[in-house]
Amino acid sequence: MPRPQKRGRRADADKEFRVDPTEEDEEDDEEEPVADDDDDEEALREKQREVDAKNGLDLWGDVQRDKTKSPKGPLAFLQGNNTLGAWRPGRKLPVELVKAYRKIGHPLQSCKRSRQFVATLAKICVEADVPFPMPGKGYTNRTWIAMLLAWRAPMKKGGRRRLQLERAAFLTSQLLGVSATASYKFATPKPGACKLCSAIAIKLLKIFPLADEITYRDYIKVKRVGFGFDLTLLKKKKLYRDHLELSLLFRGWVCNNCNARKLHKLDSLSSDDYKVFGRRVYVNCTTFI
Repeated sequence: MPRPQKRGRRADADKEFRVDPTEEDEEDDEEEPVADDDDDEEALREKQREVDAKNGLDLWGDVQRDKTKSPKGPLAFLQGNNTLGAWRPGRKLPVELVKAYRKIGHPLQSCKRSRQFVATLAKICVEADVPFPMPGKGYTNRTWIAMLLAWRAPMKKGGRRRLQLERAAFLTSQLLGVSATASYKFATPKPGACKLCSAIAIKLLKIFPLADEITYRDYIKVKRVGFGFDLTLLKKKKLYRDHLELSLLFRGWVCNNCNARKLHKLDSLSSDDYKVFGRRVYVNCTTFI
């Protein structure tokens, strides 16, 4: 598995990221599914909902455990009231929020539209009086939405608090859809293979210099050719456009497995936690090779 890129470099990338505003209003309805390659679109959406619901319930359980600890665990604040203090819509975003998003590579300081997506989520949280889901804390926005629905489940229908939670969940879900659609306008031409799988296969060939070739997941074969390499696609997989949530930052075309698992893990962890995760996976794999 390739070593995660150092986040120090992302500060430069953040400064350089620019968007052509004339392209933002085009329509596109594709979504990012989670399922096996052979499933149809409805099955993809259904599996996405199942995964989100399970992850949301798991997060809810973690929140309850952290609330019972002394001192309380870091996830305890996710059940409660607004955590953005005196901040109100229309003002500059809180410094700690900006730092958290910059740390995961979000271009909110160089891309106005991306910053507006984050500001809209902050507005939703303030108006619904719910904690803001800071990035890099072990969960994604979709998981947080499912957790809100688990939180409201035992409440009386029509009650004020239940309606607040439902409103926050619904509006955030819509916001994620809008930001995803907007980011797809900046997608690069579709390649023949998953960008992440290709990078991993090439990395493995570099890690093991005595190997003449590497076959990765019966999907891609990389063979040494002189001082370079030759990449062969062993089977065709459906590719999906991946972007960084609540931004116009397009990350590349990836297969279902990478989209649903590897990138989900990347998006849910902080930079430091992901580096530890990456090292642990590498050590584990080399133990058995």
